[in-house]
This record gives sequence, structure tokens and C-alpha cells, in this order.
Amino acid sequence: MIINRVPYVVWSAAPKYGFYGGGWASLCNVIDYINMTLITGDALDRGDLTVARHYLSGVSGAIYGFYGGGYDGTNPYNIIDYINMGLTTGDAIDRGDLTTARYYLAGVSGSTYGFYGGGSLPPAINVIDYINMGLTTGNAFDRGDLTVARYGLAGVSGSQYGFYGGGYTGAANSNIIDYINMGLTTGNATDRGDLTVARQKLAGVSGSQYGFYGGGDGPSNVIDYINMGLTTGNALDRGDLTVARYWPAGVSGSQYGFYAGGMVAVYSNVIDYIDMGLTTGNATDRGDLTVGRLGAGGVSA
Repeated sequence: MIINRVPYVVWSAAPKYGFYGGGWASLCNVIDYINMTLITGDALDRGDLTVARHYLSGVSGAIYGFYGGGYDGTNPYNIIDYINMGLTTGDAIDRGDLTTARYYLAGVSGSTYGFYGGGSLPPAINVIDYINMGLTTGNAFDRGDLTVARYGLAGVSGSQYGFYGGGYTGAANSNIIDYINMGLTTGNATDRGDLTVARQKLAGVSGSQYGFYGGGDGPSNVIDYINMGLTTGNALDRGDLTVARYWPAGVSGSQYGFYAGGMVAVYSNVIDYIDMGLTTGNATDRGDLTVGRLGAGGVSA
């Protein structure tokens, strides 16, 4: 008797990439990438943004990542660029415009829609725009407002809710965490609770359950976390970054979240990582960006 057997095949997880775009050391258009399944290694150059700028923000769909807004030192931008996150070569392409040119904004990403919240013209604004992340053409639409107008905030994204934490109102640092239901394209944000420390210029990374806010002005090394399945409750302290800094950028893989760049006394190229399944522990150094800079935007597959 002949028995046909299917050969045994060992499957490995496909690489998932995170992309850091723009920033400031001198005005930067560079898009770096990292393989987020790895916890060692430096970033590599993927290509360029359509316009060099900093203080931009990213939202991420299944295929495409979108960099919105930014600043060139003189002018705020309404530009939304996109990249195919399955590719590690190629420049960004112009998709359309935000409803309002601004910088210091934050992004959260659902399964269909990406939402850009807050920012500055100046002054601080409360606008939340959205885009359909399955499309590569079209302008953003107004969804509603944050609870408090502010800039320099950060976003983390769960399966249903997106959370905007921290920022600066124009008068004081904020500890507010707002949330929105990312399945909806109308409605204002709601107050969920507070960060452990009021601060601006922080960054977010998002796991399957927990979202983590890292860094901030001071400079700060604090990493806070929230359970993104809940819409009430304050953040808790998880641990520290390897280097206290403000204006890092975050990208998120299936297991690890990566904080890159920022400012200490000099422009930082450090990439830290955390295991996002854990709620205790400090970050670990993974490697370096190609260019030390602050105020980059992050998108991740």
C-alpha cells in the first residue's frame, strides 16, 4: 500500500515593516524602515516623502500607511502622503489633503478608517479628520472634535477604540486621554482618564490589548500604558525608555513596539523596543535610525 504524505513545512512569520518618515535635524524627507519581527538591527533607507517636513503624523491600514500634516519651519502642511507598507523601496505619493493644514497632530488607526486628531496652526485645534485607508486618492473629512484643543499629543489604537493622550493646550501640558470609536465617522471624542504625568511631545505604540505612551517633554523617559479594551480608567506606569527624550516616533508590530529618534541634548537616532504583551519592564535598545532626528511620523504594517 502506498501512503502519500504531505511534506512537513516549517512556516515563519513574514516580515512586518515599520516606517519612520520625515523629522528634523535639518529638514528631512527620509523614510527609514525596520523589520518589526526583529529586536536587533539598524533602520534602512526606503525612500523619500513628497515634501521634507517634521511634526507630521501617521495612520496605518492593511496595505497603505499615510503621513499627514507637518511643518517646514515656516509653513504648516495639509499634505497626506502614502506608501505601500509591503515594500521596502520607493518614495511616498501624494494622496490628498487634510481639512486643515497643521502640525503636532496625532493619528489613530482602525480597520477601515484612520483619524488625525488635534494639532496646531497655531493655535491649538480640536479637529479630528478621517480618511478611508483602503483608498489612495481623496481628501480627509471632518469627523468631530477632541474634548480639549491641543497639540503635541500621541495616539494608540485598539481593535475598536483609538486613544489620544497628552498634549499642550497653549497654556499648559495636558494629561487627558480621549477616545473615539474608530468604526464611526461622526462624533466627538470622549474623556477616558489621565496619563500618569501631564506632558506633550510623546509617542504611542499599540499592541493587541495594551497601548503605550512613551517619552515627552522634560525630557521624559516615562512609558505609560492603558488597556485599550476599556473606555474608563487612568494610565499606569510600565517602565522607562533607555534615554529620556521628547518627540520620538512610534511604530507597532504584532509583538514589539519601537520608539525611534527624538531630542535629548542632541538629535537622537536611538530605536528602543518593548514587548507589548507585558505591562512591566523598561525599553531595550534595538539599533539606530539612518539619521538622528525628532518629530518624525510612524506607520506600520
